[in-house]
Order: sequence, then structure tokens, then C-alpha cells
Amino acid sequence: MGQEQTSQWFAVKAAPGSQKPQREYKAEQTRSKKGYRIVPSLNPHVSAIELALTKAGFDCYMPAEKRLVRDRRHTDLWKPRRFALLVGYIFVHAPRDWRALKATPGVSGVVSDGQGRPLPVSWDDILMLRATEAQSEAEFERRAKLARQKLRQKSKSDARLKELIARLDMAGMLTVPLEEMLAAG
Repeated sequence: MGQEQTSQWFAVKAAPGSQKPQREYKAEQTRSKKGYRIVPSLNPHVSAIELALTKAGFDCYMPAEKRLVRDRRHTDLWKPRRFALLVGYIFVHAPRDWRALKATPGVSGVVSDGQGRPLPVSWDDILMLRATEAQSEAEFERRAKLARQKLRQKSKSDARLKELIARLDMAGMLTVPLEEMLAAG
């Protein structure tokens, strides 16, 4: 039984910028003459290349980790964002049509050997990446929980911060200051 039969995952080279969150556009009603406006937003849970591969019918996996990024509206707060663990690469499971894969937006090539044959990635390597991703997620959640607790404690003496936290909590977007995040670790 050769490696081609035991591994059905293949590494794909991602085009620059394709691993960032997919920008989406939504119509928002307004009281203006036109009655609406187009509002761009980011879907933080899926990258542009993941969305393109999924729409093209491919099963893909992009190992990712969460990091804190400064909130643009409230500069003293930070939001969790998703980033690729392996910048420039994404994995595709058992692609049936290599031409369609290469033509998918965001794909700049397939990792291959010297003769141009796609190189399979071992299942052990995929499992190792998933384990690393899970460890990173668990550590992020632990630190974020401690930071939220400290932030709530701090907000007891700051009315403005308390009101802001209540609004963000209700929207499910509670963010934490970086200083609190670092102090929690």
C-alpha cells in the first residue's frame, strides 16, 4: 500500500491575501432618499480561499489560530481574530478535478514533486496540525477568560467601561485590552 493510497490530503499554495477573512457586503436600511446603503463587513470565521474552495466543491482545511487585534472604534479594547497557522498553504482532501482546483480563485498552485505530480500530505501531519490548532485554541480561551474576569473587575470602578462591556456582551462581541490579556498569562 503506497503513500498515495493512505493519504488523500494535498497542500495547495494560497495566493497572497487569500487567507484573510472574506469581505461580505450587506444592505442596511437608512432614512436617506435612497433608503439603503451597502455596508462592507468581514466574516471572521472563514477566509476568502476557504470560501472559494468550498463553493467549488472541494473539502479544505486551513489550520488557524486566534490572536488579539486592536478594535478600531474602541482603541483601548482588543478583538479576537483568526489567522492562518501556515501562511501561504491550505490543505485539500481528495480533489477529483485538478484543473478546477488550480482555477479556483485564491489558489496559486499545488505543491508537487520534481515531475509535477501533486505530493500527498500524510494523515499524521494533518493530525499534528489539528492538535497544534486545538492547543492554541485552548490556551487562547483560557487567557481570554482570565482577561475578561479582570476586565469586569476593573469595570466596577469605571462607569464608562461598565456600560461599554454591557453593550459588547449583549452583542456577543466582548473584547479585552491587550494589557489585561498579557497580565492574565
